[in-house]
Amino acid sequence: MSGINFKLYTSIFIFFCSSFTFSQKIHGTVFNENENPVTAKILIKNPSNLAVISEFFLAPNGKFEYNLKKSYASNGFVLEVAATGYTTLEAVIKPSGLKPELKFKFVLKKEKLQKLDEVVVEGKRPFRIKKDTLVFNVESYSDGTEKKVEDLLKKLPGIEINEANGFIKFRGKSIETVTIEGDNLFNYNYSIGTKNINIDLITEIEAIENYSENKLLKGIESSEKVSLNLKLKENKVDITGNSDIGVGDFPDNGETPLNVSLNLLGINKSYKSFAVGSFNNIGENASPFDYYGNSINLEQMKDQKYYSHKAISEFTFPQVTRTNLTNINNQFFGNFNAIFNISDKVKIKTNLYTLSDKIDGNQFLESTIFSKNNRFTIFDNYFIQKKPLQHRGDLALTINTSASSLIEYDVSLRDEVINTSNTIFSNQANDFESVLDSKSLLLKQNLQYTKKITDSTAVQMTLLNATNNLAQDYEISPSTMDNSEFDNDVQNNDSRKLVTSFKTEYLGRGKQNNKYNIAFGFNLDKESFNSNLQNQDIDQGLKVNNSSNNLRFHKNEIFTQGGYNWRLGKFIFSPNFSLKYLYQKLNQEDVLMDSKNLLFEPSVSLIYKLNTTSILNFRSGFNQNTQDNLNLFSNEVLINNRLVRKNIANISLQKSQNYSVSFSKNDLFNQLELSFGGSYIKQNGNYFNETEIDENTTKLTNFFLPENTENIDFYLNFSKLLSRIKTNFKITSSYSIYNFKNIINNSNLTLNKSSFFNNSLSLRTAFNSSINFENNTTFLFQQNKGQSTFANNSLNNHFKIKIKPSKQFIGTITYNYFIPNLSDNRNTYSFLSSKILFKPKNKAWQLDFSGVNLLNENFYSEESISEISTDIFRVNLLNRYYMLNFAYSF
Repeated sequence: MSGINFKLYTSIFIFFCSSFTFSQKIHGTVFNENENPVTAKILIKNPSNLAVISEFFLAPNGKFEYNLKKSYASNGFVLEVAATGYTTLEAVIKPSGLKPELKFKFVLKKEKLQKLDEVVVEGKRPFRIKKDTLVFNVESYSDGTEKKVEDLLKKLPGIEINEANGFIKFRGKSIETVTIEGDNLFNYNYSIGTKNINIDLITEIEAIENYSENKLLKGIESSEKVSLNLKLKENKVDITGNSDIGVGDFPDNGETPLNVSLNLLGINKSYKSFAVGSFNNIGENASPFDYYGNSINLEQMKDQKYYSHKAISEFTFPQVTRTNLTNINNQFFGNFNAIFNISDKVKIKTNLYTLSDKIDGNQFLESTIFSKNNRFTIFDNYFIQKKPLQHRGDLALTINTSASSLIEYDVSLRDEVINTSNTIFSNQANDFESVLDSKSLLLKQNLQYTKKITDSTAVQMTLLNATNNLAQDYEISPSTMDNSEFDNDVQNNDSRKLVTSFKTEYLGRGKQNNKYNIAFGFNLDKESFNSNLQNQDIDQGLKVNNSSNNLRFHKNEIFTQGGYNWRLGKFIFSPNFSLKYLYQKLNQEDVLMDSKNLLFEPSVSLIYKLNTTSILNFRSGFNQNTQDNLNLFSNEVLINNRLVRKNIANISLQKSQNYSVSFSKNDLFNQLELSFGGSYIKQNGNYFNETEIDENTTKLTNFFLPENTENIDFYLNFSKLLSRIKTNFKITSSYSIYNFKNIINNSNLTLNKSSFFNNSLSLRTAFNSSINFENNTTFLFQQNKGQSTFANNSLNNHFKIKIKPSKQFIGTITYNYFIPNLSDNRNTYSFLSSKILFKPKNKAWQLDFSGVNLLNENFYSEESISEISTDIFRVNLLNRYYMLNFAYSF
């Protein structure tokens, strides 16, 4: 290991030193007439053709120092200095005036300007600002290693991407959708586009704030939504596409790694479409759905309230490295998205999905349990095969009944089946075979009518209906209850959820662009949960009912809600409220519970704009939430080979109050991003569990108590481009304190304090040389203080070298180093991968050769400590492989 690190750091040093190869040096200052420094942009131009820009750099805070990359001995050059709000200056440097070092002092005069809608950074035009839209020039941020849109988005200032689910944020706000030339093809599943559309098709990426998809509400509704829009190159019309064929070798198991995909983009006056089909067995996920992990995308987050929740959780796999080596898959994903302009007034959009996968894995868990005066060790070694299958169709109809009215109808049918088979070797008296079948069918319909009354007022009516049927059948053999009498156990769960809601909302815009809204409506929510646990003797045909549940839970509410967005100079004051009457009824066997509540939920937001780049924000709110169905069934449900669970039902409300304050600064001209803040959440009402655990069985009984928990969070995000060394530094840090109570080994309630610290330091170079690199170091620390004190900490380092000897050849080497437990650094992991890319000039094809997990780490393991146990978790990884990929664009 030490040999690898020595060679790695030696290479870094050599590459770093080799990047500084300079020629002629120019430096100086830029001031205004009041002798104050001015941030300016400086262009180096060809004197024979001033339209040609040879080089470009910035003079942050009025100072610049730059080494020319080209020779100007024959013609000299023109140096142009420009800054927003000032007249442009030019200095002509003739060949006779060239010296090894040139010094300048520029004084810019104030320019009288009218209010502009657009601010443009000239030269290479990396970005421009137009009202609520920030436009990034793709070429300015690309280094040639990017293949898909997502690859470039990771490099844009202000944009963050969640590696697990493709979730995108811009300046801390979640992206609503990603559009193509203004059309919303993908809805919330926008990662289909960002993961699969080739960046070569895109010329600009627009970040649009105050986004409104409904054009009738533009400028009327108080929208904090953000979207991204992809601008296509001018010649990318009609049908364009890209195909990839990747074939290789798993040298350690003789199998063949495959990564094959085809995507098509079609655009003309009457329709716009994007289709993708892909297959791979190397851990890639081209879909917006995460079946190997536990992350959910934006659509799933918004639609959770329409789904019945699973009593038996699906097996998940942790993500190890950015290439996700734990996802040993065989995934096929197909998707078709299209918008058809039937006429000037009618538009139809369709989204079709199909996905099938087979995910194999081996997970080993060992726990040493401390239970009262007893101490024992349990283990389970799972050999898992998880096979998700999903078919889905969405249809949206939009009718502009007039210039001021709009009808929209959306319907979505989602059919999902997940089959998980499991072979379990454990410390129990027997080994087990289990099968879990989960089937979910969702039908969701939404009808919306919008009427624009005047230029500043509108009314909108929405009717929604959603039905979800969920069935889970779990069978395990031999019986975990009594294997001397029975062959297996069968747990059958059936859930159904029906949601109907209606809302009428009046929206308006007043003087000084103040905006307001008032709404009223109702929500009807009906849920049912039926379960049956049987012990079976197959030979005798005997079935014995062990436990069953028959639950009906209704939640009906009538509500009114409203808000006002009040602008007072640099302040924006936004009070909001929700007033609702809530009726709940729980019917379970012979137990009936009901409650009637009048709920008032206020919230307020105060924004202070210090200047054009800096904002101070304060938010506060109070919420009251109902219980989840999974916390209400009163009889036992078998979860796995060890665990059975039940609840003591309670329909009391969970009350929470939250406060947050934050500061953000986004200064693109100085390449500076800064945000920091804190939040406090206090919740009254939580679930606790009484645990009975031995070497073979764990029984959990959940019950509700009106106890408080507190959560305090702090965060800091800082990013700055240091132009002198052409390196971008980024710090991401968060610290959380969680105060809660728990019950350990049937003890009394005990106060606990849990602390979590996450700190990440990144740097990425942009040298004008053939070699660049990026590095990210992440440190995690967790500590818990209760009946006992324990801590867990880890370190992860990601290092990447980019080598570009010419425009045709690009190479990358990536090295990941993990220390899962800093208290015992004997257990470390190294992951090495590389890629060589060949892009011939003016050709429609390219080749790349890659190697993944070259050091052939077969397992990843980590140890952790809790109040009742020490735990070891181990998971197998995708074997080392090599792959040759051919890509062709048409």
